[in-house]
Order: sequence, then structure tokens, then C-alpha cells
Amino acid sequence: NSIVALLNPELTASWEKGLTMVSKGEITAREYTDKLNGFITRRTECVLGLSNQYLLKDCYENIAGFYKK
Repeated sequence: NSIVALLNPELTASWEKGLTMVSKGEITAREYTDKLNGFITRRTECVLGLSNQYLLKDCYENIAGFYKK
């Protein structure tokens, strides 16, 4: 129901590697941010394409009783 890749520690490691490459001058900050923005855009578009808002609404309503208002 979300971007599962964000839960992967290897993703964080790859972002850190990219930042290290920027700090060493191996790639530009622009190259890094373009790549990161591309990843975020692609993953966000996938989530938006799921059209699962009704499934999520049911899940939230099912657990709502466990929380105080």
C-alpha cells in the first residue's frame, strides 16, 4: 500500500553512497538530485496508480476503534 523500497536499508545506503560521491566530486550535486528526484517521482506515480484508496479507507476504519478520539 506504499513505497516498500523506502523500508529497505540498502536504499538508504545507496543514497549515502551518492552523497559521498558528491562530496568527493565524482558526480555533481545536480546529478545526484536528478537521480533522487527521478526515483521519488517514479515511485510516487506507482502509488498513485494503485487506486487503492478505498481499500486503505476500510483498513483505517477497521483499526479506528483502537484509538481514542
